[in-house]
Amino acid sequence: MANERLTEGTFKKCDMHVHSSSCYSRSYDESAFLSSVLNCDLDILAVTDHNSIDVELLTRLRPALAEKGKALIGGVEINVKLKRETIDAYHLVLGNGKKGEYFHAIVWYALDNAADMSAIVDELFIAAILSADNHDGLNEEDLRILPRKQFSKKTEGTAIYLEDFQEKAASIPHFFIPHENKDRSLSDYLPNGPRSSPLYANQRYKDRLFYYSHAMAVEGGEKSRKHITEGLAQELNTTVASLLFSDAKIVAEIGSKYTWIDFDGDLDSLLLAISDPESRIKTSDEHSTPPQSNTTMFLESVTFNTLGAGKTEGGHEITLQFSPGYNGIVGSRGSGKSLLACLLAGRGLDTYAQLVDKDSVKFKTFGGIPTGNHPKCLYLAQGELERIYADGSYEEIPFLREHVTPLREIAEEETTSARERLSQVFELEKRLLTAFREKYGSGLVRLDYLEMEMPSGVTIASPIIPQKDFPKVDRVKEAIDRAVESLQAAETAVGATTLKSSYPENATLFDALEGEIRATEEVMRAATASANRLARLLGAVNEKWFDRREQLVSMFVATLSEHNRASDATTLTQYNQQASEAASFLDDLLELRWFLMYLNDEAKAAYEKMHRPINPLELSNGEESIVISLVHSEGDSFEDKVTALLSVSSCRSQQALVEGLLCQDDKMRLHGLFNGTKFRACKNKDYSAHHAKFFELLEESINGSSELETEITIDGKPIASMSPGTKAQALLKLFLNDGVTSGEWAYIVLDQPEDNLDVATIKDFLIDRLKKLKLNIQFFVVSHSAPVIVNGDARTVIVCENDDGAIGYTHGAMNEAPVKQSIADVLDGGERYLKMRLNKYNFQIGDGR
Repeated sequence: MANERLTEGTFKKCDMHVHSSSCYSRSYDESAFLSSVLNCDLDILAVTDHNSIDVELLTRLRPALAEKGKALIGGVEINVKLKRETIDAYHLVLGNGKKGEYFHAIVWYALDNAADMSAIVDELFIAAILSADNHDGLNEEDLRILPRKQFSKKTEGTAIYLEDFQEKAASIPHFFIPHENKDRSLSDYLPNGPRSSPLYANQRYKDRLFYYSHAMAVEGGEKSRKHITEGLAQELNTTVASLLFSDAKIVAEIGSKYTWIDFDGDLDSLLLAISDPESRIKTSDEHSTPPQSNTTMFLESVTFNTLGAGKTEGGHEITLQFSPGYNGIVGSRGSGKSLLACLLAGRGLDTYAQLVDKDSVKFKTFGGIPTGNHPKCLYLAQGELERIYADGSYEEIPFLREHVTPLREIAEEETTSARERLSQVFELEKRLLTAFREKYGSGLVRLDYLEMEMPSGVTIASPIIPQKDFPKVDRVKEAIDRAVESLQAAETAVGATTLKSSYPENATLFDALEGEIRATEEVMRAATASANRLARLLGAVNEKWFDRREQLVSMFVATLSEHNRASDATTLTQYNQQASEAASFLDDLLELRWFLMYLNDEAKAAYEKMHRPINPLELSNGEESIVISLVHSEGDSFEDKVTALLSVSSCRSQQALVEGLLCQDDKMRLHGLFNGTKFRACKNKDYSAHHAKFFELLEESINGSSELETEITIDGKPIASMSPGTKAQALLKLFLNDGVTSGEWAYIVLDQPEDNLDVATIKDFLIDRLKKLKLNIQFFVVSHSAPVIVNGDARTVIVCENDDGAIGYTHGAMNEAPVKQSIADVLDGGERYLKMRLNKYNFQIGDGR
């Protein structure tokens, strides 16, 4: 409900097109109407009866709504048309049939002007009724004394001239909101025409209507804007606010359609919202929940004591109230803007020790109590972006450190893990090569036996001799002996276990469990006895029972060997043995090469992991992609590291180590496989020296790689290669990425973020980004730039002043007279200069754009 929803300094839920029981078009009575509006979930209402204003009803309704925390705005829905001379002068074409009779427009005004606006509306409609001769014999006085509902009924189908209303109501501040995207709309009355033959005169007239008025919008939802000429925003740079309200036919529909408007409930602040609809107006057809999402997590106020012209006394207590969205901080040089930024950020306040008592600072978050504990926030100090230019150390900038530090910790862990994996791979390679060399240390197996013919002869193959049986019995007895010991220990443990209940209700349960324990004890005792008996039986087995079989097997093997030696098959046996050894050697060599290829791939992957140890962190700021990576600046690949240790005459890969094994007897050829400069100390040494040196140099080269460096790209463009100005823009984009609204920080403090930014970047990025992000996180922005504060749409503005060394602050909404004057003076040079600038531009429809 509205009283549970934050409404101060943020969006209000508004239904500003509600017909009361005094309107002829509604059948509900006053009691039902009052009950509905007083109990609905709305913050702001406007009563907009057809062509009539019930001042007495509004006077009674206003305080009743105020008691409920709601506000009432005066309104009326009028039937409006244009005079014939206007239609002819501008060559306008009216809609067909009833569409061309008139259109509906809502008029809003302050309730204090209700009586005056009512008199104007009555005067115009009475004149229209009398001139149309549909007064049913009633004269002007009769019409004036009619009850409001009857008077409203008399205006049905009657329209007043827009020109007359504009003239009569000129002295009363009001808003004029034509219908669009619904019955009796402005664009039904003055149609745009089909695309094939557009009615340009109608479009130009409507353009003028909105271009030269600051208090106009359209009502009918987001789609209603398209019915006003599409070029109004793109070509004429004019904003048109689109609103959506219930226009309820029954009381139950009141508040069923609504608009979230970020204003203070009065016409002055409504003008701020109408002038910046993208920032301050959200319709329920697109936003059913409050647009401001951080209304329970923001800094509501801060209190501190100033010290008065740098003295320890003579100051005063200052309390500043903030909105949950965008809070602008303005002031002349030396007025305390950066002091306030440091105070809010909790950094560098010691610099201002002569101006503010830092121990007096109390922060109050929404719903909390004042405390000296500082809320967690992000801070971009004045000139902080410039400090990156000196050495490019991104981590020195706090907001980058927030992202890079955790990444670096993970990256260093991953780099260490990859380095360990690389060492493991190298160790496996060394062991494989050493094992192969040791196995064939007496020399390589040669294939010269193939030069002779294969010998003839018959050889009786020796069968596989089975294992002896008696050792098997011995091993089983040892196992049973161990089992007996375990069973005896288990029997003892179970026997020592007992259960006795302390309470009578547990006796039956415990008796049953005790029985199971005793049964288990018996089972264990029986198992122990059985195992003991088996152990005795195994111990009684005599080894001599097996001797005869072993003697016969030995005799057979000896006889077979003697036969083969005495036959003509000896040469064949040796031939086959050489063939077997050669086949084994070739298998081992092929297996070695395959394993080294696999391990080389593993080493390559580990090396690449060392240089890019983690996946890049991908962020975004709207449509732009931001990528943060931690990489080694060294460009050498793993293959580069390996080939740098080998000679051009080698195979230029780790397979050269295998090639070295095959020529290890030829020291000159062996040494020629490696880089002569780096392996000078190994000349005339054996394979093991070259092998050890290779891995020593390779590990030194890899472990000596450069440190991890931060690499940041925006839309694929590295920040490091940008100019200082472009780099500042890029880093600001990084700071204001979507992740700042994650809820980790209560607010963000920006101290003069426009420094080093050109006007285009301020307009196209900074302002749009502030408007988007302020819906989800609180901002405090110190700025000398009118676009940043005004066009950025600061909801609350803090004005800083320095009165002869004494720092002071005031705060309020942008439309409040003192605040507005201070903004104009500080940011625009004063009202006179601002008007002079606008007058010199003198923008008009028809200017070349």
